[in-house]
Amino acid sequence: MPAKKEDEFEQDDAEDIEEEKTKSPLSIGMSTIITGIIFIIIAEAFFYLLSTKAEAVFGVTEIIFGLIVAVTITLFLLWIKFIMRSNRYLGTIIGIAGTGAMVYALSTQFKGAYTNTFIIISAIVSLGYIFMHFWKSQSPSRVTAR
Repeated sequence: MPAKKEDEFEQDDAEDIEEEKTKSPLSIGMSTIITGIIFIIIAEAFFYLLSTKAEAVFGVTEIIFGLIVAVTITLFLLWIKFIMRSNRYLGTIIGIAGTGAMVYALSTQFKGAYTNTFIIISAIVSLGYIFMHFWKSQSPSRVTAR
């Protein structure tokens, strides 16, 4: 095998840098964006229906609180996704425990048919996101030889 010239090494390094830029490990991804939008819709609908049932005013405060809740849940799931890149089992366990804690916290604060419906929908979306990334993290295309 002939030895490479210095400029060939630099060219290989430049190609590796371009690949790393396109595949950033900190990229959010479409699944996270879609999940965030779903949680915004779920949170806003929950607070709107809750205020309608309680005959309270649905205003800017409820909208902002719903957005904060949705962003917090989405950031939690994004954190779980990043944990799964290094240890998929730990990420899955933390994700399931965190989802359970959120369900428990919501069910102790609010009770009723609307609450149960939104808890079930949110848990399905969260667990679906967690298990989707669990299966993605074990795909053979991500395994590299060392």
